[in-house]
Amino acid sequence: MKTTPHRPISKAIHKWAGLLISILMLVFCISGVILNHRSLFTTCSVSRSLLPSEYHIENYNNGIIKGTLRTANGKLLAFGNSGVWLTDSLFSSFADYNAGLPEGIDSRNIRNITATNDGTLWCATQFGVYRHNGKEWHEMKLPGCRERVADITLTGDSTSVVVLTRSAVYPLAHNGFKRLELQAPAGYEKNVSMYKTLWMLHSGELFGLPGRLIVDCIAVILAFLSITGIALFILPYSLRTTIRTNLKATLGRTFKWNFRWHDRIGYATIILTVIVAFTGMCLRPPLMIPFVMLKTTPLAATTLDSDNAWHDKLRAIRWDSANARWLLSTSEGFFISDRTFEGTPMKVKQKNVPPVSPMGVTVFEPRTEGSWLIGSFSGMFIWNPADDTLKDYFTGKDHEAPKSMRPISDHLVAGYSKDIAGHEVTFDYSKGASMKLPASDEIERQPMSLWNFALELHVGRCYTPVLGPFSSLFVFLAGAITITVLLTGLTLHRRHRPHNQKPTQ
Repeated sequence: MKTTPHRPISKAIHKWAGLLISILMLVFCISGVILNHRSLFTTCSVSRSLLPSEYHIENYNNGIIKGTLRTANGKLLAFGNSGVWLTDSLFSSFADYNAGLPEGIDSRNIRNITATNDGTLWCATQFGVYRHNGKEWHEMKLPGCRERVADITLTGDSTSVVVLTRSAVYPLAHNGFKRLELQAPAGYEKNVSMYKTLWMLHSGELFGLPGRLIVDCIAVILAFLSITGIALFILPYSLRTTIRTNLKATLGRTFKWNFRWHDRIGYATIILTVIVAFTGMCLRPPLMIPFVMLKTTPLAATTLDSDNAWHDKLRAIRWDSANARWLLSTSEGFFISDRTFEGTPMKVKQKNVPPVSPMGVTVFEPRTEGSWLIGSFSGMFIWNPADDTLKDYFTGKDHEAPKSMRPISDHLVAGYSKDIAGHEVTFDYSKGASMKLPASDEIERQPMSLWNFALELHVGRCYTPVLGPFSSLFVFLAGAITITVLLTGLTLHRRHRPHNQKPTQ
């Protein structure tokens, strides 16, 4: 049989590109399985001392402080992604205030803390709502809730609370919380972004638990292909250098077994593995940008196909006392709702509306005369809906929309407090507090949840110290190399098919 010119090239690409991507693929597979089953790993964490310096807690960065609440005795409750801490207005000492909350850093990511007029403390984590009885936190069940909690806030008279999940509102009634689904807004069309569809297809969540388990199996297959591929790279060198006959025979059998199953499984699963690699590429720059803008009808019978117009869109809620209404922050912009949530929410369509990064609002504070302080990774702004003005909090100038579609700004606002030493303090995710505060050993020792660490690995942010600005392209390049290796493997598989067929006359 004649050798066609493309085969040596395909073999070389498959061999060397495959070797390059194999170790990284093992990291992708392990981190992907962890990301797919968050509830199984909520109690697991990673010491920040083992991570690059960017992940160390310095000056209260990395979202360790999201906000503060002044208590009746003048103390402060500081909260963030490592739980609740009792401190003072100078941050001079910290005491653990997490008794009653679930174990594990991931279960102690606090969305907000508030207190009613009678002094009762309430807090919302990502996965639950809790009331403090004076000694510890006790969970309050949300009926029919199987999703993440987004926010908790006071009612207009400050005598009760309202909880917001990603899809519904839960006012507190005399017999517990009750679930309310908001009415569809005017002009509502049942569609979702293509980016979200690809995201959920990549994880398998688009088809619920069965879909996630299938993607887990694909991860195992990719890990198997990586391990056997490394073996096929190493074994020929061992065969050529060994002089022991029995060892040579063992290595030969091992090589044949690895080759047979690497080839067969790679060929049988080529469509699924390419889909997973391609959808992963689409979730990071540069491919993600057009998919974020593109809207499409949700696939029927999938988890995105919901009759709730607000499914997975709600992010934060506050009572607007100046206008006696609710102000909602959503993935579709800001909306206004009436006191009882029975009317149709109306979108705020003014010219000057605060930009909010895809990660959602991190600061949502009322100010004087109906104005609001709105912060996110897109910066922080003083917004007055009444006179349609929007000023940059840091410069005091009128906000001008950036010409590029950059989703984040130079100010990655992760939190805010007006209770520290009589000053307004912002907390930047990277830089930390805007003023010098005393360091806290207790806070700096807080670990990172295993789930968040897996996310940093999976999206390539952990490699920033090595790759620098190219780390944002890490997933795209890794996906492109993976698809190239898979397709060249398909070419090589076809090369070996004639050996199992009758020769042509």
